[in-house]
Amino acid sequence: MMMQTAIAAGTTRKTPAKRARIEDDVIADYLAMLIKPGDQTLQIGGSELGTVFLQRGAFHQVIAPLAAIDQLQIQCERRSVKTDRLSQQPGKASERDRSQLDAALVGSDLGFPAMAGNWRQIAGRMKLGGVLVLMGAGHGSAARLADALTSDDGWALQEMIGGDVAVFRKTRVSDDAETRARLLEAGNPHRVPRGLKPGLVAGLMRTLFGWRANPRARALAKRSR
Repeated sequence: MMMQTAIAAGTTRKTPAKRARIEDDVIADYLAMLIKPGDQTLQIGGSELGTVFLQRGAFHQVIAPLAAIDQLQIQCERRSVKTDRLSQQPGKASERDRSQLDAALVGSDLGFPAMAGNWRQIAGRMKLGGVLVLMGAGHGSAARLADALTSDDGWALQEMIGGDVAVFRKTRVSDDAETRARLLEAGNPHRVPRGLKPGLVAGLMRTLFGWRANPRARALAKRSR
């Protein structure tokens, strides 16, 4: 949604509606470059950044509590974003839905059992080269999912944006048994999650020994643009 601001000359200047955090505007700009019209995308949990997927013309599915879905629709109305390509599924991901996905967004507001259960159902649906955007990857349930993904060589950490948002790219076809094993390991209540922390040194190490060390992930990224 655009707000009209009066200026001295008697004309008006359009300014975008800002988000609660400056970091969220940075993430929104990144998503706007990543998502293409017609992409099949999915969101687990609440996040107003789902508006960006719809604004870019993606067919966007939301799996979240009803309150989170309602909040996303409110944000779409506030920003004048059409919701004709939005589909809703309160609760959990369907085991029968095998549609392929170009990108997924995982919010950080779910407990790990719900987050992991939904992720297991959709991990195999992600296209080779598809992108997962994980919010809050440095703490809580999202940190446990980040641990599961970084220990799985089928996923490559591409970059960190906005401080604590991790972007992973799928580098090989998923194996459900392996995905389940990684999630069980990461969800062990006696294990303290490492997660992915923001910071110059940590980001440099990930760049040098993670993303750059995975030429297959780089090739897939170029192919998907």
